[in-house]
Amino acid sequence: MRKTIYLIIGIVIFVLILGATYETTFISSSDDKKNNNVEEHIDEIVYKGKFPIPVENFIKVTSGFGYRDPVYNSKGEQISGGRSHLGLDMVGTLNSRVMCVKDGEVTHAGWQNSYGNCVEIKHIDENGKVFYTFYAHMQNNSLKVVKGQQVVLGQVIGIQGTTGNSTGDHLHFEIRLENKEQINPAPYLFDEV
Repeated sequence: MRKTIYLIIGIVIFVLILGATYETTFISSSDDKKNNNVEEHIDEIVYKGKFPIPVENFIKVTSGFGYRDPVYNSKGEQISGGRSHLGLDMVGTLNSRVMCVKDGEVTHAGWQNSYGNCVEIKHIDENGKVFYTFYAHMQNNSLKVVKGQQVVLGQVIGIQGTTGNSTGDHLHFEIRLENKEQINPAPYLFDEV
């Protein structure tokens, strides 16, 4: 009986040690010699619609597409809202990674006014039409891609943050048509809207 207990305890400890050393992210060498960095990919891609959720450890949508009521700071100054919101604000746990939702080419990577640190990626759909995905408010020094770089589904492009005109740590995500008109991304990310 005592040997059995020691054997079970030994197996449990072995499994815990093995689990602690298991790496959950897939890392591959970059083919981009100019960048010469390591590409990081999110292993467990979560689909709730046509595209995967672009933020790791997704919790909820905090602001939808369309008109948004004004948001004021403690001094009573309007800092956001009061107009049309052209994307979805999505929250993952603190320091969640942001990933590309479809293969494409980076057309912008850097600071852009009220969007803060952001990335825009050009894609071609199954009918040959061009569209763009846009990821904003990412943390300073967290962008993992550069303009002109080819990216693949699940590739990490940055970390959610609160740069630019932002009211808290999140990812602002947009889908833009070829003419850059923003459309509601919710039907592409969720089965039920």
